[in-house]
Amino acid sequence: MRPTITRTRLIGLYVGVLILTLSVIGRAAPEFYLVKYEWAVFWGPAIFFALFLTEGFITKRIKIYPHVYFTIQSAITFALLQLNPAFDYFAILFVMLAIQAMWILPRRSALIWNGIFGVGIVAGLLFAFGLEGIGFILAYLVVGVLVSFFGLVSLDAEQSRNEAQRLLAELQVAHAKLQDYARQAEELAAIQQRAALARELHDSVTQTIFSMTLTAQAARMLLNRDPSRVAAQLEHLQELSQNALSEMRSLIQQMRAKPLEEEGLASAVRRHCEERQKNDGLRVELNIEGEQRLPLAYEEGLFRIIQEGLNNIIKHARTDRAVVNLNLAMPPYSVTIEDQGAGFNFQGLDATNGHVGLSSISERARAIGGTFSIESAPGKGTRIRIDNIQPKEAASG
Repeated sequence: MRPTITRTRLIGLYVGVLILTLSVIGRAAPEFYLVKYEWAVFWGPAIFFALFLTEGFITKRIKIYPHVYFTIQSAITFALLQLNPAFDYFAILFVMLAIQAMWILPRRSALIWNGIFGVGIVAGLLFAFGLEGIGFILAYLVVGVLVSFFGLVSLDAEQSRNEAQRLLAELQVAHAKLQDYARQAEELAAIQQRAALARELHDSVTQTIFSMTLTAQAARMLLNRDPSRVAAQLEHLQELSQNALSEMRSLIQQMRAKPLEEEGLASAVRRHCEERQKNDGLRVELNIEGEQRLPLAYEEGLFRIIQEGLNNIIKHARTDRAVVNLNLAMPPYSVTIEDQGAGFNFQGLDATNGHVGLSSISERARAIGGTFSIESAPGKGTRIRIDNIQPKEAASG
C-alpha cells in the first residue's frame, strides 16, 4: 500500500530533489571539459529528474512501475559515478532515491530498496576510487541512513496526523449523533411525561370534573321540580370542586418538583407530605425506616401510590390526619397508608370497584411486583398496605 503524502510535503520533496540535482550539476560544471563523456554530466541528471517528476503519474497506471523506476535511476546514478575523473558527489542521488523510496513504497519494500541503494553507493565509489573511496563511502552511507531515518519519522508523523484527523472527524460525527440521540431522548421523555400527566388527569381530575358536570345538571333539573334538594347537590358540587382543586395542586407540585431520580424516594415523600399539609390542611405522620435507594421504576411506583393514597384521604376520608409508614430498610420493602376517617364498606376482592384512586393504587402495586391489601369499615377509617416489594436489580446511586 502506497503511503499517503500531503500535497505540501510532495511539493517539498520535488523542490528538494531539484535543488540537489542542480547542485550536483553545478558542482560538475567547472570540470565537465575534463570528462570524456561531458554530455553525461548534464543529460544524466536531467533524465534522473525527469523520471522523478513522472514517477507518480506513471505509477497510477502501472502498479509495478516504482520498482522499474528505481532500477533505472540506480543504473543512471551508478553510471554517473564512473565518469573520469570520477565525481563522488553523484552518490548523493542514491540518498535522494532512498528518501523517495521511504515515501512512496510500503515499509518492507522501501527498506529493501534502501539496502540496494547502500550497495550502489559502496560499489559505485569502490569502482570509481578503489580503496581510497572508503572515506566517501562512510560519509554517504551515514548521510543516507540519517536522511532515510528522517524521512521515515516524517512519514510516520504525517500518517499519525492523518489518522488523528480521521479519528477526529469520526468523533465529531459520533458526537453529532449522540447530540441527536440526546435530543430524541429528551423529546421521548417529554412525550412520556405528557402521557403520564394525561393519564393522571384522566384518572383523577377528569373524573372529578365529569362528576361535577353531572351534579350541576342534576341541580338544574331539581331547581324547578324539588328546590329543597338543590342545596345538597350544590354542597356535593362544592366538595367535588375542592377535590379537583386538590388534585390539580398535586399534579402541579409533581411537575415543579425535582426529578425523583435526583431527589430520592424518602426526600420526595417528606416534601410531598409537607405540601399536603400546607395546601390541603392534611397533617401526615410520616415514618420512614431506612434510606435505601431503589431502582427508579420502584421509587416512582411507591411515590405515586403514596400520592394517590393521600389524595383519597383528602377527597373521601373526611379527616385532617393520616399516617404513612414506609419501610426502606431491607427487602421486602413495604408501605402503609392509613387514616381514622369515614371509611367504607369493605367487599374483599371488589373493594376497588368504582374507586378510581384505589384501582390506580392496585395497578401500580402490581406493576412493581407488590401485593395490595386494604382494610376499611364505615366510621373506622381505611388502611392500605403494599407488601413484598423486592427489586430484581440493584439501585443506582
